[in-house]
Amino acid sequence: MFSRFFSKKASNAPSESNGDASSSKTSNDSVLPNLSAEKLRAVIISLNQAEPIFQRAGYIMEQLDVELGNSPKLTPYFKQRQSISEEQYEELISELDDQQLIKFMLISLHKSARMQSLFENSELYYYGMEIDISSVPSVRTIFKRKDQVAEIIDIKPK
Repeated sequence: MFSRFFSKKASNAPSESNGDASSSKTSNDSVLPNLSAEKLRAVIISLNQAEPIFQRAGYIMEQLDVELGNSPKLTPYFKQRQSISEEQYEELISELDDQQLIKFMLISLHKSARMQSLFENSELYYYGMEIDISSVPSVRTIFKRKDQVAEIIDIKPK
């Protein structure tokens, strides 16, 4: 799914720089290519511009981690603020035909929210999700305890 958004290095093996860089082929070992700096920037801009869409879907992107290195990774964290109807969801999805990454993320958010029914008689509730956008993408659904309270620390000088 993400392969359309990222560029690919020639191989997973260390580069000997004797080959033609334009002849990069997809390796069978790699599900997705590595993020280039240009694609990383484009995805960040796309996520920022999609904030109103996420809000209409009932979510807020409360954090975005950017991990640089050999295998760059973006991890947006979403928190559900409200539920929306199936009709509202379908309308949003139909508006996103030209934004495949954002569409994929909304589909993932919607599917994750439906998992709440698995915890009906539990102290856990659906909090949100995080999506790793990297060479090996993953989606994590987050459930938290209903009685969990954030610890308040007084940081004022005495």
